[in-house]
Amino acid sequence: MIGWRLGLIKIKNGKYLNSKESKTMKKIMNLMMVVVLLNVVAFAEKEHHHDHKIIPGPLGGKVLESEPLHAEFFVQADKKVKIVFYDEALKAVLPTTQEVKVIAETKSGKTVLEFEKSGEGFISKTILPEGNGYRVVIQIKNDRASKPQNFRLDYRAEICGGCKKAEYACTCDHH
Repeated sequence: MIGWRLGLIKIKNGKYLNSKESKTMKKIMNLMMVVVLLNVVAFAEKEHHHDHKIIPGPLGGKVLESEPLHAEFFVQADKKVKIVFYDEALKAVLPTTQEVKVIAETKSGKTVLEFEKSGEGFISKTILPEGNGYRVVIQIKNDRASKPQNFRLDYRAEICGGCKKAEYACTCDHH
């Protein structure tokens, strides 16, 4: 039985470990605790992991699984961003009270895109910044009072060899 007394570890036969042995024993016990905790975390992550199938966007963009409607982030040829809302069956739903904001985070700084409603959804008033490989944050609010749902993606315009979509919207397993 292990017991603690004056900072020393008492061993079963009544003897105590010296200071050096005690520190070594404490290190071993701490290491064992870390290993146990890492295994618990790894197991929990494995159990929590869901195999989300990447949904291809009807326009060829990235489908964002927002609630209650899905939203598609699509970059047009003129580099304006289009956001279209869909129901569960991926049928387009005209926006009502939703609000959209897109922030492009390039090396030279952040660019906020303003949106206006269009026939299908929202279209940006300005274009995305030049370049590739920067972070894009999409904020969707169901109405003025609701908390925004944030989505992040890395904007890469080159075409994927597998699915033939722009890399930011790729539906291949390697993403």
